[in-house]
Amino acid sequence: MNIIISNDAQIPNKFIRYIKWRVHRLKEKFGHLLYAEIFIRKEGSRISTYTSTIRLGVGGHDIVITNKSNQLNKLWKKSLSDASRYLRKNKERNQ
Repeated sequence: MNIIISNDAQIPNKFIRYIKWRVHRLKEKFGHLLYAEIFIRKEGSRISTYTSTIRLGVGGHDIVITNKSNQLNKLWKKSLSDASRYLRKNKERNQ
């Protein structure tokens, strides 16, 4: 499985390692994940708003998840819970 991360926001590596670890856990749990592309952007100068777009490759159409938040911790928590929910739906649909 390939994980491609585009870090345009220049966030620290600890967040990159965390997101990779969580995507690997999703792969172990659901099994039908082929690849993941993660795009991270930062908007604003005073109060930064982070935007993450996650594209999960599964059989059929890809799953695309987009979220925004001012805090990276909340952004990853929301994005990964959404990814888990969509992968669960996709798994039920394909069985």
